[in-house]
Amino acid sequence: MANIGFKPAANDVVQAFARDPEQLMVGANATAAEMLPGIAVVFDANDGEVKECGAAGEAIGVLGYARANPNFKPATQLTAYAIGDSVPVYNGPGRVNAYLTETVVKGERLILAANGKFSKQAAAIDGHVATAAQSRTDAGRAWINLTGV
Repeated sequence: MANIGFKPAANDVVQAFARDPEQLMVGANATAAEMLPGIAVVFDANDGEVKECGAAGEAIGVLGYARANPNFKPATQLTAYAIGDSVPVYNGPGRVNAYLTETVVKGERLILAANGKFSKQAAAIDGHVATAAQSRTDAGRAWINLTGV
């Protein structure tokens, strides 16, 4: 494995967050297949519920994995949470093994895309929510540095 400049968390999709996660619930309006650890989420119908974030959404955080309630924790980091599951939601600056919609190069600015995923920002203007912490040559998971969702 190539040196990416940091040691990724071995059994989680998040690292270096100053705050403990909020324990929220996957809301009734969430798309269950999209509720994967590392996905950006927004509030659903109620404050204690979340669903996947859209491209124009105001993300409140990202879904974690290791600190999930054992009664609701998916079998792997690649398995989605179900509607009604209690989920750890991290917010603030930190590093996340998130889902990307396209090829990225380490350091590129990222914005929210559909289904809680991240994509490259088209122009170097304010409004990005993360930077790529690792390069990736296609869509899929890679480590990113959140600037504060």
